[in-house]
Amino acid sequence: MARVLGVNIVGTVRLGVVVLGLGMALYHMISSQAPLQDVTPYLNTHLGFALSLVFLSHCHESVSRLGCICTFILTLLALSCFLYIQFNWRELVQRAYFNTPLDLLVGIVLIALVLEATRREFDWSLPVLSLIVMLYPVVGHALPEPFRCSSMDFAQTVANLGIGLQNGIFGVVLPTSANYLFLFVLFSGVFQSCGGTEFFMLLAKRVAGRVQGGPGIIAVVSSSLAGSIIGSAAANVVITGSFTIPLMKKAGYRPAQAAAIEAAASNGGQITPPVMGIMAFGMAGITGIPYLNIIAMALIPALLYFWATGLYVYLCAGKLGIDNSAQGQDGMKSLLAALPAFITPFMVILALFIMGYSVMFVAFWAIVSSITVSLVQTWLRGKKIRIAAYAEGFVKGAKAGAGIAASTACVGLILATVTMSGLGVKLASGIQDWSGGFLFPALLIIAVICIVMGCGGPSLTTYFIVSMFAVPAAVKMGVPFESAHFFTMYFGVFAFLTPPVAVLALIAAKLAGAPYLASSIEATKAAVGGMLVPFMFVYCPVFLLRPMEPWAAVIGIVSCIVCLWALEVAFVGYLSTNLASWERISAFGGAIAFFAAGVLSSFLCFLVGAVILAAVFGGQQRKKRTCSNKAV
Repeated sequence: MARVLGVNIVGTVRLGVVVLGLGMALYHMISSQAPLQDVTPYLNTHLGFALSLVFLSHCHESVSRLGCICTFILTLLALSCFLYIQFNWRELVQRAYFNTPLDLLVGIVLIALVLEATRREFDWSLPVLSLIVMLYPVVGHALPEPFRCSSMDFAQTVANLGIGLQNGIFGVVLPTSANYLFLFVLFSGVFQSCGGTEFFMLLAKRVAGRVQGGPGIIAVVSSSLAGSIIGSAAANVVITGSFTIPLMKKAGYRPAQAAAIEAAASNGGQITPPVMGIMAFGMAGITGIPYLNIIAMALIPALLYFWATGLYVYLCAGKLGIDNSAQGQDGMKSLLAALPAFITPFMVILALFIMGYSVMFVAFWAIVSSITVSLVQTWLRGKKIRIAAYAEGFVKGAKAGAGIAASTACVGLILATVTMSGLGVKLASGIQDWSGGFLFPALLIIAVICIVMGCGGPSLTTYFIVSMFAVPAAVKMGVPFESAHFFTMYFGVFAFLTPPVAVLALIAAKLAGAPYLASSIEATKAAVGGMLVPFMFVYCPVFLLRPMEPWAAVIGIVSCIVCLWALEVAFVGYLSTNLASWERISAFGGAIAFFAAGVLSSFLCFLVGAVILAAVFGGQQRKKRTCSNKAV
């Protein structure tokens, strides 16, 4: 009897997850076409769905009965807070900062629920950071300058962060999740369930199958294409890595190299238009920069990132002597059959954005078009339509979107405290002081902060948090507003690869059966060229489609391309043959010279770099001829 009861409970919870996921998806899809509620109850409904879905999903996945019961109680608390706000939101707005004891209790519970939901989705780092920051106004009066601030009483803090409905949880970040992010995360889940990712694999094999480093190049191409649509870098690794990693290992790449290449390539999907791992919509939501402008500016830096990663793969293949003669290609018929599932929603997205429609409207029709094409293809092939597969895609996307909603609410706690206490202004001033007023050290400080803060959580939340104080500091030092936001966003993305956390390298290492640390270090080497790109577009804004003097633009573009090539040659230690120590040092020196030429628009540095690399190239050609003569 107990066992039957247990099975019934599990089945009920699973059904609850499906109902909540489909309900959240349906609510947002309808709201994208005709608003169902005012702004405040709409945000409350979005958060209520998100918290309930997160907790109920974890209740379903809990391994112990006690854990399941505790999580179910959290689900009931989330629903209770949602209902309290939903029925009293007008009164809560009117009596903000003069709340009743019951208001404050609901606010405390809501803050705790947001922190716990974020912990369950993204581990401890972001909630712990939130708690530390929230304590700042309480203890700030006892700190030395420049970090001293006026203290705030408990009721005012709770009102500001939890129940005031104007700041904190319901501040500037949660609307970004509700209005920009959720439906595109939902689209990602539906797109995968409709078979849209099959085209990436087939195209990558056909384009890159015969190039030196074939399977590695396939990983780079397929991950860049998949990342342009899929909203999650982790999902990108799993989807493309399950196919590319075995191919790379079979071709001769070491397991750690195969994992590193896939991790680095999938990481680049977060900066690749049009979706950019939902970063584009997050940036549009908090900056007001038009979405089309963001994806246009992101295109060249993304190409440079994949240029650097592709070079690493190509050179590694040459060093390992990987033969691509056995790499087959799928027929054109298979490629054309898979094309509609990818190209239709892609064209719908671009066309509707060009026509000026909102993000939610575009995401709705992208979902509809993806399902329509899948249904038509299934019918034409005479196969049975599997409604359950589409429902699974909706639920999968809703669960991912719910996790992001919880994290954005948690970020709202941080941003409200930073703004309320004046900490943001102090941190911005601190960056200027620590850098001595020089731009390059300031950019290095911002990059390190982004990487450290991004280690334990999603890159989107890192970008939201760091941009609050880093962007004003960079802008004050002469960096254009858009460039400052792009710089912060890029380094938040790189935290997914760098030790000690390196989430993408961890996933890829599991798929490859490789040591995690070795995979993470190798992934950093594969992507290190891309880490120079943000510095380049700050000093050479032509990469973000900003005007420059023609001669400076030409030097900047050529210098960047050659710098990345030289850097990868130095890191891999191979060009035509294996490099001697002096050649690797020279190649690295040439990369530095070309980097200086790009950021300083210096023709002298350009010439110095050209001379150094010409010597390395000439030496490699002589070595290659000598080896060929000996072989003969």
